[in-house]
Amino acid sequence: MTDERKLLLLGLLRQTEMHGYVLNAHLQGVVPISLKKPTAYNLLERMEQDGWVDHREEFTGDRSRKVYSVTESGERAFARLLREQLGTYIHPELPGLVSMSFSDDLGASEALDLLSKRRAELSEYRASLISDGESHGDELHSGSSYHVIEYVRRLADLEARFLDEVIKGLESNI
Repeated sequence: MTDERKLLLLGLLRQTEMHGYVLNAHLQGVVPISLKKPTAYNLLERMEQDGWVDHREEFTGDRSRKVYSVTESGERAFARLLREQLGTYIHPELPGLVSMSFSDDLGASEALDLLSKRRAELSEYRASLISDGESHGDELHSGSSYHVIEYVRRLADLEARFLDEVIKGLESNI
C-alpha cells in the first residue's frame, strides 16, 4: 500500500509542483485510497530522503511553506512503480464487510435500520463522484484519472444494489 501511495503522490506532483496543503486538498475525496495528511507528509519526507522529490521554500507573508516537485530520480521511480502496479492484481481490502458478517447478532429490525442508514450514506457518497461524461475542467479528472473515478463509481453502484437486496430480504423477515 505504501508503494501505491508513493505512486499517487509522485503522479500528482508530476502534473504540477505544489505545496502540501494543495496536495492534500487534491487527495480529499478524489482518490479511492486513504491517505491522511500526516501520512502524506511522512511519505513526502521519505521520498525526499530517497531523492524522488525536492522542495523549495515559498514565503507568503510571515509564513513559509514547502513546494514539492519530482526529481529525475522520482520520474524513474514513478515509471517503475506504475509498471509494477498497473500489471499486478492487488486484492482490495473492503472495510465494512466485517460488520456485515456479524449483522445477525443485532436482530433483523436493528440491522435493517443500520443498513438503511448505510445505504443512504452510500447514496450521498455516490452523488459526490463525477458522473458519466461530466467535465470539471480539472486535469486530475481527465484521461486515465477518470478511469479511477469511474471504477469507484461502479463499485458504489454495485454495493448499492447489494445493500438493496439485503435490505429487501430483511424487510421480508420482519
